Amino acid sequence: MGLKKAVRAYLTANAKRKHENAVRSMTFHYDLHIEEFENEKPQTLCDHKIITIFFDDIITQNTSHNKAIDKAGEEDIIIFCRKKGRTIRYAKEYIGNAFEENKNINLLYADEDEFDENERPSDPYFKPDWSPDSYLNAFYIGSIYAARAGLVKKAINNIDEPLIMPWGKVSSLDYENMPVCDKLFGHMALIEGGFNKRDGMNFPVYHLDKVLFHRAHGEDLFLGRSFHKENHTIESPVKVSVVIPSKDHPEVLKQCLVSLTHYGSGSENVSYEIIVVDNGSCEDKKKQYEELLDKIRTENSASISYIYEPRDFNFSYMCNLGAKNATGDLILFLNDDIEIVSGEWLRELSYYARLPHVGAVGCKLLYPADPVLNPDGSLIQHAGLTAIHIGPMHKLQRLSDNKVWYFGANEGIHDMCGVTAACLMVSRDKFEALGGYYEGLAVAFNDVDLNWRLLEEGYYNVCCNYFNLVHHESLSRGDDNADAKKTDRLMRENNTLMKRHMNMYTKDPFYHQALVNDDVAQDYIMANPKIPHPDEIESSNAQLVSKGYPDSWKNECVWFRTDYIGSLNKWNKMYYKGREEKPVNDTGYFIKGYSFVVGSDNAIYNRTLLLRRVKSSEDLTPVEPCVYSFKVHDMLREDVEKNLKDQQSVEITGYRSRIEEGVLPKGTYQAGMLYKDTTSRTRVMNWGTKTMDVI
Repeated sequence: MGLKKAVRAYLTANAKRKHENAVRSMTFHYDLHIEEFENEKPQTLCDHKIITIFFDDIITQNTSHNKAIDKAGEEDIIIFCRKKGRTIRYAKEYIGNAFEENKNINLLYADEDEFDENERPSDPYFKPDWSPDSYLNAFYIGSIYAARAGLVKKAINNIDEPLIMPWGKVSSLDYENMPVCDKLFGHMALIEGGFNKRDGMNFPVYHLDKVLFHRAHGEDLFLGRSFHKENHTIESPVKVSVVIPSKDHPEVLKQCLVSLTHYGSGSENVSYEIIVVDNGSCEDKKKQYEELLDKIRTENSASISYIYEPRDFNFSYMCNLGAKNATGDLILFLNDDIEIVSGEWLRELSYYARLPHVGAVGCKLLYPADPVLNPDGSLIQHAGLTAIHIGPMHKLQRLSDNKVWYFGANEGIHDMCGVTAACLMVSRDKFEALGGYYEGLAVAFNDVDLNWRLLEEGYYNVCCNYFNLVHHESLSRGDDNADAKKTDRLMRENNTLMKRHMNMYTKDPFYHQALVNDDVAQDYIMANPKIPHPDEIESSNAQLVSKGYPDSWKNECVWFRTDYIGSLNKWNKMYYKGREEKPVNDTGYFIKGYSFVVGSDNAIYNRTLLLRRVKSSEDLTPVEPCVYSFKVHDMLREDVEKNLKDQQSVEITGYRSRIEEGVLPKGTYQAGMLYKDTTSRTRVMNWGTKTMDVI
């Protein structure tokens, strides 16, 4: 017995060493990467004069003209940057080339990082593309921007005047206390139409998406104007129509309506009506709805209507039906499981929804408090939608709002690619001009489609993260991928969404391409640029296990998640669209995701991807005993490791596999993962619910 223990201890220690070495070899070092980038000189395309002026040296009209600006030609380029820190070696070349390649652009800003205590570059800030509402809330532009001299001369003449927005109002900025560099940028953005509705996806202020400045250690990125709480006023009366789809859950709706009527009437010049849309509650529940609405109507003198129309569930149709019966200037689509916890919510949403350049408006949503999973009620459910290669996602979901995430992502105002329909406000005229919700998306992604159509029309979608509502979506409801029919429907509707908005799967303007875009990472994490693209990785050879594996090996301790499973051609379409580079391989299949063994030291396991043929994507009954196994390419998943503090050795939970065409017979395949304990004979496996068709 002692010998067995000693052998296992030796094997375990050996496995741990291998795991630690693998983690080290896969770890990405940003400082080395940026040093390599900084030493690569780009081709010089611009022949205009380029000069640099420090923020502290910008001279306003109140004193005397800045001689450098005065002498510059109209097309010359002026770089403005802070004094504490430095530009990268070839910043002028990158900026000059950007203006040369984009002749219609007169103003740009770039990304930056910060020197750490040891003077090494660290903590890069990969900024969104031009975000006017974010700018009016915080100086996210940071340490470096540049403009053509002609624009600078125009703007500096107005620098002592506050910013008057296109909608005729003075901006809510504390203009008097803003640094001069901030004032100058704001006036240039105003001249360039930066606070107007866009021309489609053409942004009037250019974002040069490269790190061109190293900020000195400890310097305030936002120059005193970071993301913050705002309070707006509504100067003329506005009416909001609150559309709430609901069925068979009057007790859920009750909490929503009680909180809405309690917090809905405290905003001056904002009134509301409530429209409940029921697509077929049973008679008993219908009666309860009617009694509840009568009571709320009487006790609060509230305008409430109840639309009852039995039919198959179609969220888009229900929302459109409610909107057709709306009489308000603004329409607020609200889930029946939302609880209002703030008196400012309706005023703030209404303020932004009325702006002519704004499309959809939402706010931060938190999960309800739970004694085990969310004791302080701080976990984020929604802080804006983000589009990545595999579809839309909620960044920061299930992370604590007690922490400031990625340069204030959960604070202040942010222009995003979209907001969830759990709480989504839009002006009625914009909604009707767009044709409402697309009813071809009955269950999922209909709100995403609406957001993206607004975005493509030139509007900015806004998420107010300086206040929150509570979304009573259960923290413990489980993974959507645990139900085969639901998973199949989600995948089909995701495919529909992708066909309608292919451009959004290649680039979300408000989510930098240098950030993790292939995995469902909750936090904002830089992607390792050294990792080969999926079409470049070595294909995995199939091993046929004719009799399959014993059912006794199946164990729920294996957590298996598939982020993508399907043709490599489809993945490449999402990744390479709009890029100059072309895929190395374009046939076969690609599977990726993450997996681990719950409650065990994952360093001691080897894992193998499994595929088996099943009846259909909805019926996962195997059609034969045989199983195909494949080697996986291991991947670091920092996001998973950060959120699994109670699990052991879960840094390398990510996996990828590329399978050549012709390896698998035709059919529908379900994926799973087999884990082999290298210190014993233990074998455990589990299957997912996502499938792919081999044709």
